[in-house]
Amino acid sequence: MKSKERHIKLIEGTFSAIEAADVLFSLIANKIKFHNLQMLQIQQGADKTNLHSAKRISELKHEKNIVKDMILKARDEGYELEIYGAIEVKLKKT
Repeated sequence: MKSKERHIKLIEGTFSAIEAADVLFSLIANKIKFHNLQMLQIQQGADKTNLHSAKRISELKHEKNIVKDMILKARDEGYELEIYGAIEVKLKKT
């Protein structure tokens, strides 16, 4: 491996309201699922709650509501949605 970091284009393009809902709600749902699993694993192992995951779930649910409103506006008023999402991955020593 030559580089310790990588930029990945995850989403790039213009989507109908239905397509955008599918893409965005799937991503948000998967992140919420990830954090729920993190909290469950920590609770089973050490009887503690993961405050970071709980906070992220709350933030993601809030963002999901905002996205829902945008998608409904796009559908009702005939808009498409442009979505661009990149991920930056870096190797980090622990």
